[in-house]
Amino acid sequence: MIHFLSDLLTNATPLKPTVEIVTGHSRVFTGDTVRLKCNFPDTPYKSTWFYKWYNGPEQLPFFDDQLVLWDIKTKETGKYYCQGLPVEISVDGGWAILDAPSQGVVGYPMNMTCRVRGKRPINEVVLYRDGVEVLKQKHPHFLLDNVTLEDWGGYTCVASWNHGRTHSVISAPVSVQVLEPLTQPTLVIIEDEMTRSLSMLKLVCVLDYNVPAPAPPVLYYFYMNNDRLGTPTSENFTLIKKSRGSFKCQAKVSELGLFRWSEPESF
Repeated sequence: MIHFLSDLLTNATPLKPTVEIVTGHSRVFTGDTVRLKCNFPDTPYKSTWFYKWYNGPEQLPFFDDQLVLWDIKTKETGKYYCQGLPVEISVDGGWAILDAPSQGVVGYPMNMTCRVRGKRPINEVVLYRDGVEVLKQKHPHFLLDNVTLEDWGGYTCVASWNHGRTHSVISAPVSVQVLEPLTQPTLVIIEDEMTRSLSMLKLVCVLDYNVPAPAPPVLYYFYMNNDRLGTPTSENFTLIKKSRGSFKCQAKVSELGLFRWSEPESF
């Protein structure tokens, strides 16, 4: 019996295939080869799987668990799916590519690599942020060891080598955002049909926690009129008896010395 992954997904089977880059990178030069593999969790079905590959909305004429993009062209740039979360492949017709994360976190290191088409005897590589030189060195691997908010910007790299004369190539810009490890919380007070029937309120402390894994847990504290409600919890919400007053929450990561308060909210 043959099952289509897409058919099972449509019928609410909890399969979530993922695409893995087996060979190559997410940013590649024209002419490179990229091999993608479709992975999905174990299932109770003892069947032969028939895979469907897509680049965006376009179905591709490939039906194996691996998709090989030979001699890749710029027109093949896109998000590749096998009926799951996509992996994005960007094909660059230039001579240099800067591999950089889309996001960094304040206080943590950030790595970037300047890759050059072919094997060139590189003797100098320069990293720029918004057109301003950040680092200059002889190898292509850059380390920003303690990221700050000032490191937010557009990055490019210039690589140079000597072959009779000096040759220099520049990468396309890559946008990098810098995030706070713990953002300021927002307290949301929820009174819906369920809480009204119980004469209660639900307090939710909403924030972004951006510390790279493995990250210590966040503890949440809830307050009414500056008096703490109950004990700290690893859940970002609590239920309380319906009351009028001023509410706020605090998020704390003691191991990292991080804590942030929300603005007070009245009910």
